[in-house]
Amino acid sequence: MNRTLKYIKATPEDHDLLTQTAMSSKKNWGYADRLMELWREDLTITPEYITRNEVVKVENADGFIGFYGLVHKGDHHWEVDHFWLLPGYIRKGYGTRIFEQILKHIKQQNGRSVSLSSDPNAKGFYDKMGGSVIHREPGKVSGRFLDVYEFPVNEG
Repeated sequence: MNRTLKYIKATPEDHDLLTQTAMSSKKNWGYADRLMELWREDLTITPEYITRNEVVKVENADGFIGFYGLVHKGDHHWEVDHFWLLPGYIRKGYGTRIFEQILKHIKQQNGRSVSLSSDPNAKGFYDKMGGSVIHREPGKVSGRFLDVYEFPVNEG
């Protein structure tokens, strides 16, 4: 398997592809349709979102496999707002490689930390990547909480 990855800046015209990817990746965890509908707005990538933030498509030799969206929060801090892979590429090592690239990119931007809110199904992945849970925030589903992770990027 050719595992070379390309990182390509998304354009506003990519919004439908990115939204479909986020929806199918989230649905891959087995969530009911009513929950998917509840999260639809959060999973919708608009042309404006792409223009305002750093959104990157990821391709391998077969083509598009996923994307991520970064929001610069100021003071050397970034947030991974979106990080989605097409279901056929989950649990195959791509997530690790892409997340390492995200951290490397943020370091190149003089970032010192990055945070993200994690789906409960991704907890093991973010633990493995060295993140620390800094707090929990209420999710959209009553009684459920999301872990908020922070990852150090650069000392200083």
